[in-house]
Amino acid sequence: MSEDWVGCRVSLDCAGLGFFQGVICRINLSDQTVTIEKPFQNGLACKFPEITLNASDIQDLKILKSREELQSESAGQSGSSVVQLVRKKPKQPVAEHLKSGAGGNTRDARDSKTGSRAGKVQPLMSANVPPHIANSVNRASPRFSNARASPKGGGGYDQGGFRSRTYSEGGERGVRTPTRGERLRQRDEDCFGQGGSALNEEEKKMIEEEFDFEKNLAMFDKDTVMKEIDADLSNKPDIVRLVHCNRRQPEAKYRNDENVLGGVTAEFRQITTGEEGCGEFVTDLGLVVPCVSLALRERLQAVIVNHGLGLERQAEVMGRAATELAIQLLGGQHRLTPTNMHQVPTAVFLCGTSQVGTFGISAARHLAGHGVKTQVFLPEAAHYPHVLEAELRLYRLTGGKVVTKGKDLSKGSVDLIVTAMEDQEMWSQERCQPWHRSATAWAEACKAPVLAIDPPAHPPALEVKMTLVGGLPLHHPPEAGKLYLANLGIPKNVYKEVGIKFSTPFGAKFVIPLHTASTG
Repeated sequence: MSEDWVGCRVSLDCAGLGFFQGVICRINLSDQTVTIEKPFQNGLACKFPEITLNASDIQDLKILKSREELQSESAGQSGSSVVQLVRKKPKQPVAEHLKSGAGGNTRDARDSKTGSRAGKVQPLMSANVPPHIANSVNRASPRFSNARASPKGGGGYDQGGFRSRTYSEGGERGVRTPTRGERLRQRDEDCFGQGGSALNEEEKKMIEEEFDFEKNLAMFDKDTVMKEIDADLSNKPDIVRLVHCNRRQPEAKYRNDENVLGGVTAEFRQITTGEEGCGEFVTDLGLVVPCVSLALRERLQAVIVNHGLGLERQAEVMGRAATELAIQLLGGQHRLTPTNMHQVPTAVFLCGTSQVGTFGISAARHLAGHGVKTQVFLPEAAHYPHVLEAELRLYRLTGGKVVTKGKDLSKGSVDLIVTAMEDQEMWSQERCQPWHRSATAWAEACKAPVLAIDPPAHPPALEVKMTLVGGLPLHHPPEAGKLYLANLGIPKNVYKEVGIKFSTPFGAKFVIPLHTASTG
């Protein structure tokens, strides 16, 4: 029973091994194996002439052609084709023309026409050609046939008039190498036939006519052609189906700033203070940062000091944040380089005697550590706060200059001015003091960019470019310039003690910009 399937062309689905197609040559019932010859695997011809497959690996089997159909196809293809040789009339050499009596016929014709001149002396070419001369110029001689033959397999005409190739033996005497002109002429005759062209008059006319593309395109039946192609491919390995099955689905493309994994929808209002009408700002990511009143800020300040985050630690954080903005205003790495020591930037810090003055002196110390030439203006006082005095001693160790009068401020060019003069509650009285007015007049004459550190929520006395605040901002007016918020590191449970629900808006940054929230 198993021998009935030998010789059939089958298609085997072997799951993980792939698809196999071939002709069954052996079936082993004891070992449960099938051997196919001329195999194809996944549409590609295998390197081995035969492949043996286990019955357990075969998931599906389809018979493409029976043994009788394959035998009929092979019998039809084994028929011999007959190549018809076209007889070609060889050219008649001149010597043969003379020998055949063409000259005599011409002479007879002349005699018949002239009559009276028959007895005259005939031309030399009409006389019989001597045999040795005819043999020497006989182009049909073997010598000339060998001369016409090319080195790789020359050509000529045999006695029957058929085109043939003769190969000259290297050791044969009397055989000469054909010239270049003879080789070219022989090549033209082999390609185009005798006379230099194989085209008849009808073919020449078709070439001269203009080809009508639209007419011939209308004659093309695409559906019929595709059906013929499908019918031709139906008996061959199903390459198209295999490729389609193994084709990977296109993967989704993402932007460089888009997350691959789906995240939780962002909640943009993560901070609530319990106050209304104080205004709010938004970050670059759209998170809402509400403003706080001065009273709530004072309560928060008292709580964080009670937990150990005193003025000294706040001064370090604010000084470091102010230094980051100051370096940005000074030109960053393009200005603060070792190769730019001949034009070191200069920054002047205008500080008051309150808490904000401590922030300014700390920023001057941090900025001096980056190689910037700094100068601190601090008005005279009988007694400075303890934290401010300690910060001033640290700053003097940097070699920076400290002045107490407006007339002693720098007379040269200044690259940056940092103001930390006004207290949150006493700012109106401080603006009336002579030291404040002299420092403000000097700053207005310098025309340098101004950075304000923790100013009051009122229009500033100077034109400010940037403003730095810590914790949560007050409702600063637009005249305060671009607002930045520094992370003081206050725990969220400290905010909770004063009734603020806090979630950090800083993300990966230490200082973030704030923008005015649109009312629309």
